[in-house]
Amino acid sequence: MICLNNKLHNIDYLKEVKVELNQLLIMKLSSKFSIIKQNDEAKTKNDATYHLESNKLGLLICFIIFSTTYINAQNKDIFNNPPDSIPKIFAKGIISVQDRYEYGLAISPNYDEIFITVEQPGDGLMVMKKLNDESWSNPKVANLRGNDSWEQEAFYTPDGQKLFFAILANDTIRLWFCTKEKEGWSAPTLLDSPVNDTPVFWATFTNENTMYYSNLSVRKIFRSQISDNQYKETENSGIPFGMHPSVSKDESFILFNYRGDIYVAFKNKTNKWGEPIKLGEQINTSEYGETCPSLSPDEKYIFFSRYNDTNKKSDIYWVSSSILEKYKKKEL
Repeated sequence: MICLNNKLHNIDYLKEVKVELNQLLIMKLSSKFSIIKQNDEAKTKNDATYHLESNKLGLLICFIIFSTTYINAQNKDIFNNPPDSIPKIFAKGIISVQDRYEYGLAISPNYDEIFITVEQPGDGLMVMKKLNDESWSNPKVANLRGNDSWEQEAFYTPDGQKLFFAILANDTIRLWFCTKEKEGWSAPTLLDSPVNDTPVFWATFTNENTMYYSNLSVRKIFRSQISDNQYKETENSGIPFGMHPSVSKDESFILFNYRGDIYVAFKNKTNKWGEPIKLGEQINTSEYGETCPSLSPDEKYIFFSRYNDTNKKSDIYWVSSSILEKYKKKEL
């Protein structure tokens, strides 16, 4: 069943099936017309056999139509019908698939590429690309390093020219990055920085390319400012708890999770982070866990994982970021 599901979510496979079935249909029709022409009298005498073959041919045509419809349905614009203050499952059946963990959604600044991380079943970092104004490719394993390493949680710099993500190797996890090229991404480079002196993951960025990331050794959110195109120093962000940060481009607010709930903090008048505020019950449910918040490039939407899928696995939800306004007023 897993293999079947994987193939059903592979658009290339379905296209191949469609081509093969079209070829088979042509062969069937050619053969059928030849038989009709040469053996019209015999066909009349064997009417039952003729109808059986016709039924088979009809089923074949229906399957081709189904395959085409499935491909078109899977490729619809996944940003249609955006949410308001009530969260919705994001791209149900395409990104948010039943009985699978999905988290760490990142959207390119041009809205033409998406990275997510999936597992159980799944192979870590996956990518999908926009094909035209109304359709997307289905997610496929990114394999940026090219050696089937476990890659996870990719995030873009604001200009879209670099992609940071984590690789699990040699019993530790570090940050790597790729640089945008004409045709895709460069080979990954291990980030040469004190940031990588401890196990780290989940890096997000401000407009000034200040990095906020998860320091796994102390389970806190850390921060590193760029200087001469390098992250030479790192420091505790001052946020008292939490992981999986998503910082706004102007560094005025930051989202993160702690003990299965999502929080927001705002910069105060002294340019320090204010007290974390737990988001309300429409986001943080009492019966499920919510983690891994991220922002759309225009910061109009918040994405997060909710662990309410089959076998307590997670789907990705999205909600309007306008929900933050009331918390900002409380902080001010």
